[in-house]
Amino acid sequence: MPSPPIWLQELADGAAGCLTPVDLLSPLGCHFTQHDLLWEVTLFVSATEIVGGHRDGTVRSSRFVVDVLALQRLFDEVEEVQWQPQRIDADDELGQHLSVVGRKSGEAVWLRVLSRAPDRFESGRQARVYEMLWTETW
Repeated sequence: MPSPPIWLQELADGAAGCLTPVDLLSPLGCHFTQHDLLWEVTLFVSATEIVGGHRDGTVRSSRFVVDVLALQRLFDEVEEVQWQPQRIDADDELGQHLSVVGRKSGEAVWLRVLSRAPDRFESGRQARVYEMLWTETW
């Protein structure tokens, strides 16, 4: 995949800065694509897999809050802000997410911040209980 334009990278980095962790935040994932004249940007926090101990194999999502006002300020113009509180159907891999549609640097953008990583992504971090160690896996 080609590198994103500078303005898009700055938007994604700025959006990541609007996330405040409640606990130790796992690595962030970012997917972007352009359909016709609309840029779609999706941010998500990876999960943590517990390795060892009585919770071995358990996968946990990182907890965080989003500064929605700061997120909106990243745009030159905001057309809509929406919150999807649950999956629409079984094929909805985005699930719960905050969505902002607007313009940035003259481009149409649809930014989504997911409450958890899509199921198709492996955990981005392991908590190795017996070693008392965090391991980033992506």
